[in-house]
Amino acid sequence: MLGTLKEARAPFRRHAVVRQRREPNAAASGDCSSQKGQPTMMDVKHAPAGVNPMIPNTARIMDYLLGGSDYFEPDRTIADNAFVNWPGDPGGADGVRVDLHAARDALGRIVGYLAGECGIRQFLDLASGLPTMGNTHLAARAVAPDCRVVYVDNNASVAAHGQFLLADVPGTAYLQGDFRNPKDVLSRAAATLDLSRPVGLILFGVLHFLDDSDSPQQMLDDLLAAVPSGSYLALSHFAKDEGDTALNAMLTEMDKQTGDSVTRRTRSQVERFFDGMDIVEPGVVETQLWRPPNQNGPKPLPMWCGLARQR
Repeated sequence: MLGTLKEARAPFRRHAVVRQRREPNAAASGDCSSQKGQPTMMDVKHAPAGVNPMIPNTARIMDYLLGGSDYFEPDRTIADNAFVNWPGDPGGADGVRVDLHAARDALGRIVGYLAGECGIRQFLDLASGLPTMGNTHLAARAVAPDCRVVYVDNNASVAAHGQFLLADVPGTAYLQGDFRNPKDVLSRAAATLDLSRPVGLILFGVLHFLDDSDSPQQMLDDLLAAVPSGSYLALSHFAKDEGDTALNAMLTEMDKQTGDSVTRRTRSQVERFFDGMDIVEPGVVETQLWRPPNQNGPKPLPMWCGLARQR
């Protein structure tokens, strides 16, 4: 069953084909919360080359939970059954939807800010999932249609699906690659992006899958060393409270039950990822608090997000 709940829950980190071409499903503004109903899923007969529709995939599960249509029946079945004990109010699969929408909407606001107020015209999105439902190129181009975007994911099925969806979208690319190997990723991204000009680096739902022994700071340093002053780093990260709270205990137990290898970090620990950079207001905050248009609706489980400018 998708190799335990670990694979089902991984959407927070954060796939001869009949070419039924369409623009990737999404609210181009990056605000996913306005989706009405659930679109029809993909027909297995139209599965892209390199995508096995009968094996559930976390990126497609995420698309389903966000209200998209780039998923298959096995993905929906897993999503509807794997999260029955998800905490929060609401809990269960509806709670997962709240959390995913909060993260994706925060991404949309950050990318929109970069493309608008900051004039950023190129983005590198690492471990990105499918390029649908308000993901980076859609949020950026809703503000500046000339933005160029490279997505990267280490999952071959996700990359194949992403390449299919972006085949007719100029100025975009989807690479299969490992963000833990920045040199390789950057060398191939340079075919689409001009790395001599400022870049928006997007690492949403990535760093909490690296513990300190994986040297996440060194990985960030390597990425930032390859882009010029004026570039930006945006990230989100599973949250841990500064104190030893009941919430921390609940979240830790949830991680154990789902089989995840997750390193939750406090706000101050996440802020240290931005050392040497200028953090953009409001700083490192929970996703729903990063410049929200409003604060209505249910509160998601805590996840930090932040944005900083390279000096």
